[in-house]
Amino acid sequence: MEYTVNQQNIQKYAERLSNDLCRQFFINKAFISGPEILAFNSENQLNLLIIKNIFLNWQKEALKLKSPYFDYEDEDVKLGLKTFMNKLSNSIKVYRYDFEPVLKRSISDIILLSAAPQDFFTKEIEALASPKISVSLLKDFAKYIKINRFVLDQVIFDIEAGGYSEIFGGETIRFILKALGDNQEKISPSSEALSGLFEQLPAEVNEFVALPKPLVTRPAFLDLPKPEFVPEPVSVIQLVKPIPEPIQDEEKIELTIPIPEVEETEVAKNEIFENESVSEKHVEQLPEIAEKATVESKEGDIFQKIEPVPITGRTKLNKSEVLEMAKDPINLNATLRTSEERSNLAQTLQTKTMSAPFKTLVPMHYRFTFINSLFGGNQQAWSDAVEKIDKSLNYEGAIAMLKSEFSEKFNWASEEDNAAILFNYVERKF
Repeated sequence: MEYTVNQQNIQKYAERLSNDLCRQFFINKAFISGPEILAFNSENQLNLLIIKNIFLNWQKEALKLKSPYFDYEDEDVKLGLKTFMNKLSNSIKVYRYDFEPVLKRSISDIILLSAAPQDFFTKEIEALASPKISVSLLKDFAKYIKINRFVLDQVIFDIEAGGYSEIFGGETIRFILKALGDNQEKISPSSEALSGLFEQLPAEVNEFVALPKPLVTRPAFLDLPKPEFVPEPVSVIQLVKPIPEPIQDEEKIELTIPIPEVEETEVAKNEIFENESVSEKHVEQLPEIAEKATVESKEGDIFQKIEPVPITGRTKLNKSEVLEMAKDPINLNATLRTSEERSNLAQTLQTKTMSAPFKTLVPMHYRFTFINSLFGGNQQAWSDAVEKIDKSLNYEGAIAMLKSEFSEKFNWASEEDNAAILFNYVERKF
């Protein structure tokens, strides 16, 4: 089973609970004995793990007794040492200073044993620090395990069925993983196994062990069809004058040009029209005058708002020239892009995308994802793939290259989602 273990939360919980339990027990006691350990807590599995950790430390200490000057393999020595250890095991005496670290480790062990058995059993085998693990040692170890005991029973059965009395530590771990995988239905629900412990100090299982989140969540937009490029229309304000009713009898076109209001004095009249010309003061008003010009005819005209025509080279225009400018408004429809021009623009943008380096099309967080999940953390392999994608002539060639050179090498079959995302970015380049 795939899961994520939060060791930091486990250690904090174990430290707090061990402190509370020791404070309650050692309030009137200086040390704890073997029988008292077996009845120390309402959770019997916790008590057995405390004994297990004490004996594990004791065995490591016993190994230090060996000396190059004495034969510890002599049968009489072995028998005497065993008798000594059995006698000593009945005289457990642990002071709080030494007991609290063992209790803290045992609380961590029961959390792992209940919620992450794979991690617990693997850690225990590695802690033995021995090249080979004997069946007898596994049987002794199984005495202290009640929750998920079936794992050790299955491992012992498989080893003895193969005719072995001991196997290498790595093989033992392989048997443990096999036992867990073949007996998923036998794994004790973690919430039930830890319910008694959580009554003493409330917590939730998912604070310590949780299913991992996927590395990359596939964006929904990658499943949508690739949109066609449509250029934004040119913003043009068109003012359309309703078509007037036809004039019954032919008459001349009348042109009306609003004249800025000025004071009716000889000086004002001279400012507006001096020898039938426009003074410099009103040159800047000509665009507004031309814009407001209206024409009425028998056929009816459609007028559009036009941009002012810049006047350069002259500071004065005579009155007749102003009227001529107003008669012929510019048709802005001629300035709109044709469909052919829009198509050319789309092709130009597509060419620019294909010519851009592939790595510039991939967001930085996806680059890290691809390198770690699809290229085994190999930065050089990613760079080689990017270079070859840029050299590819089309999408099909780029995908074929990636599958032939990188897919099997880095086992992309186990990273289907990330591989699909990479292929989508390749498609966007072409």
